[in-house]
Amino acid sequence: MKRNTQLFDLYWEDILVSKVIPNLTLRECFNFRCVSKTCLQIINMYFAKLKSLKLMNKGFSPHTFSVLALTCSRLTVLNLSRCISITDNDLIPMLMRNQKLVTLNLSQCKNLSAKCLQPVILYCNNLQTLKLARCAWLTTGAVEALALHQCMLEDVDLSYCVTISESCILIFVKKFRHLKTFNLEGNKQVSDKCLYALSKYSTSLKLLNLSGCTEISDKGVRALANHSKNLEGLLVRGCMKVTENSLKLMRNRVHLDRKPVEPVPVPIYVQV
Repeated sequence: MKRNTQLFDLYWEDILVSKVIPNLTLRECFNFRCVSKTCLQIINMYFAKLKSLKLMNKGFSPHTFSVLALTCSRLTVLNLSRCISITDNDLIPMLMRNQKLVTLNLSQCKNLSAKCLQPVILYCNNLQTLKLARCAWLTTGAVEALALHQCMLEDVDLSYCVTISESCILIFVKKFRHLKTFNLEGNKQVSDKCLYALSKYSTSLKLLNLSGCTEISDKGVRALANHSKNLEGLLVRGCMKVTENSLKLMRNRVHLDRKPVEPVPVPIYVQV
C-alpha cells in the first residue's frame, strides 16, 4: 500500500524553509519549533537564512531573543525600535554574529547603553542606515567613534538625542559626506554651525529634519538654500528664529513643512 506524503517528506530547504515557514508569524515559528527535534531543526535552518528581522514594539522573552541571537547570522536588516526590554547583554551577541548589517534601528530602546554599539562601530562595515531616535544613552564618545570607524552611513536618525554635543555632530557631518537623510529633530544644542557644515559637506543631502531645533536661524537656512542643491525636503516646525526670509529661497524646489505667511491686508479707509 502506497504511503501518503508527509510534511517532513518535503525538501526542507527548498520547500519548507523557503516557501512554507516564511508565512508563519514569529510566535508560530517558536510554537512549531517546540513540537519536535525535527521541527526545531527546520526553524533553526529558517532563522539561519533570515536577512531581515523586525521586532518593533513586540513583547518577547529573553529566551526568545537569545534563540534568535544564536541562530540568526545573515541579517542585513535589524529593527528593534521600541523594544524597551532589550539589554546590552541581549543585543551584543546578536550584533557580533551579524556583522553584515546594512540597516539598524534601536530607536527608543531605553534599557541599552552606548556599550551595545561597540560591535557596530568596529565590525559592521556595510552599515548605511542607523536610527537611534530618543536614545538618551547615546554619548558624544559613541558618535565620535562611529565617525572614526564607519564610512558608508547615508540615513541617520539622531532625533531627541539630547546628551550628545554639537561638536560631535559637526565631526559626524564632516565624516559622512554621502548623507541623504538626516534627522536632528528636538536637539536644541544644534545651531547654525551644523547647518553651515551640512551645506558645505553634505552635498548629497535630500531630507533634513530640524524640527524643534530652536537655536537655528535664517543664516543657517540661507546657507542650505544656497549650497544644498539636492535637498528635497526640509522640516523646520518649531524653529522660531527661522522666517520666510530664508525659506522663500527654496520654496520652488524643496518641500517645506511650513506654509508661506500670508500678508496681512492693509485696510483701506475711504473718506466720505
